[in-house]
Amino acid sequence: MDIDLSEVVPDMQVSEVVLNTYLGKYQLAPGFIITVTREGAQLLAQATGQPQFQLFPAATHKFYLKVVDAQVTFHVTNEGVVESLTLHQNGQDVPGSKIE
Repeated sequence: MDIDLSEVVPDMQVSEVVLNTYLGKYQLAPGFIITVTREGAQLLAQATGQPQFQLFPAATHKFYLKVVDAQVTFHVTNEGVVESLTLHQNGQDVPGSKIE
């Protein structure tokens, strides 16, 4: 079998302490919220009216989904407080403020 592995990016490890800072709800639009939770070392995201999907780390604050072409970047202050995220999907960058 000929498989091109040149574009496969190995998942990096993000500590559970850092993952915990991402947990909460982020409002991207009125009535559209992404809820970020954890199961063990897995970070999960669920948008309003959609199923829950696993987020895979590409960098400490950058994650991607495998089921759809989408990425999530968490925005962290110098004090280490996560204040928002940006959903990158379909050529759009949609910011969402952390509300919980």
